[in-house]
Amino acid sequence: MIKIHILMLPLMLTSMILANEIEGNKILNVMVDHNYELDKENYSSLGDYFTFPFTYNEMEKTLYATNQKELKKVLKKLYRKLPKGHSHKDWKKMDVKLVNDNIAMVNAMFSRFNKKGENYFTGAAMYTFRKDDNSWKILSITPYKPYNYFEFD
Repeated sequence: MIKIHILMLPLMLTSMILANEIEGNKILNVMVDHNYELDKENYSSLGDYFTFPFTYNEMEKTLYATNQKELKKVLKKLYRKLPKGHSHKDWKKMDVKLVNDNIAMVNAMFSRFNKKGENYFTGAAMYTFRKDDNSWKILSITPYKPYNYFEFD
């Protein structure tokens, strides 16, 4: 009986690791997909990527959204701050940490590009995710300086 339990332990650990990788990949897909939609200014699909209440934590203040209409206002306000020649944002690094079955964090580094394809800004942000209706959605974003980027263990 003990031999069976000992033999099952590696199998259980392997399946847990695989399940975490699958969840991590689902979260990374949300990161890529929501970025694409925002760069295209497609605000109608925001409910697929964000959950409420949503917060955007700037150094001086926090922006809140409790519904999709407020979220659209917050994101439009943030995108208005981008220079006129802004084209898109590409991810440089993303590291996922599953905190529990319903909460995850993504530490991300990104570059912004102008319409000529030139990198004009590199930044980083911590994204907090919540599993909502069996889908991972963004709960909070906290930008920070890229030289403070770190990877989870």
